[in-house]
Amino acid sequence: MKNTYGLVIKEKREPVRPVKMDLSGKEGSRVVMAAAQRVMATHARVIKALALGQELRPPF
Repeated sequence: MKNTYGLVIKEKREPVRPVKMDLSGKEGSRVVMAAAQRVMATHARVIKALALGQELRPPF
């Protein structure tokens, strides 16, 4: 489906259910570390402000 602005609108998909994973061992550790790095990168400014006791001002 295309609108008048030339953007393609994708159909909404079914939500993907989480898969049960064993997080013990080397592979599980790698998954946990990758998730922690994503959180740190996404929320770096908030984490830094909380660590320094600063007040956050929008936009975050």
